[in-house]
Amino acid sequence: ACTGRGAGEPTAGQKLAIYINRLGLCLALWEALYPHPYSIALTVAMIFPLVTLFVLYIHRKSISLEDGDKKTGTKHPSLLAALIASSMILALRAGLDYDLLVFSDCLIAWGIGFIVLTMIILWIESASAIKIRLFSGHGLSIMIFVLAYSYGSMIIADCLFDNTKPEIYHTHVLRKHMTGGRRYNFYLMLDKWGQQTTPGDVSVSSSFYRKTQPGDGIDVYVKKGTLDIPWYFVAK
Repeated sequence: ACTGRGAGEPTAGQKLAIYINRLGLCLALWEALYPHPYSIALTVAMIFPLVTLFVLYIHRKSISLEDGDKKTGTKHPSLLAALIASSMILALRAGLDYDLLVFSDCLIAWGIGFIVLTMIILWIESASAIKIRLFSGHGLSIMIFVLAYSYGSMIIADCLFDNTKPEIYHTHVLRKHMTGGRRYNFYLMLDKWGQQTTPGDVSVSSSFYRKTQPGDGIDVYVKKGTLDIPWYFVAK
């Protein structure tokens, strides 16, 4: 009688990859649909990709960001789905939940994060038995992950953990409007305030949008940011 592993039974590496990918998808759903407690959900979302990369390095001989080798026809367990899902929602969360005072202020920090993360992935790839095809569909997906995670984690780190004292500017609402199809985005057009010398839109939650009318007074809170990237939010 045969006592070895069955031909269709997944290997230890495949089981680990399946578990981590499912965990990444669950985390993405948590971030997207019900990120509560908010600070915990976003902190976990920032840490998870780094832990996944650590697992990838530890198991670099059996797990990769590739899912196959065209030359040999073999299949590899990949962690790319976990990284892509969680990081894309992290970047989306950052874009929806926080407003930077001047977007270009984040470019240096974003660039540094992008370079560092790219170097980490290249270092892991250099020590891996399963090589990553950088100029391929998988290579493009990896680039998307690096861009999304470096942006999302930078904005969340700058705003979520910011304990600086805000500067407060008083202005008023000129008009309000919504955009979107299945998912609406809500905006208030505010009169000039602080460094904003012309009226402009700010995104707000649906509940804040409903209770605010044109002509209402609004306070704009500007904070320095943990990474010295100024951002702001509004309150009545």
